[in-house]
Amino acid sequence: MIGVPWANRACSWQSCDCWGLVVLYYRHVAGVEIHHSPGYEAAGDFVTCFSEEVVFWQPVPVPQEGGIFIGYDGNQQAHVGLIIDGRALHSRGENGGVRSDRLSAVEKVFTKLEYMIYAGN
Repeated sequence: MIGVPWANRACSWQSCDCWGLVVLYYRHVAGVEIHHSPGYEAAGDFVTCFSEEVVFWQPVPVPQEGGIFIGYDGNQQAHVGLIIDGRALHSRGENGGVRSDRLSAVEKVFTKLEYMIYAGN
């Protein structure tokens, strides 16, 4: 997936945004069909979609392999990605794409990071 272009509300092998990457990982790697709100593809804003999905995730104090991180801009959730091999796998911003970064590098971009694991259907 490294290098797959970012596209708003996309969830495919050809392009994906940050949440689309999480959905693809869980579906095709972990074999889990996570809850995925139809509003996401309908181009609802990130915070609205996040609030509909976060109820299916459990907070954890430290990064967990295969879990997710949520990046904040101030007090607002702004980005999500996966923890894979102890690194941040994420699809970042317009004209960007899927990349793998050190968590310490991602921590510098956001006000704070939270970590979660999938907890439900």
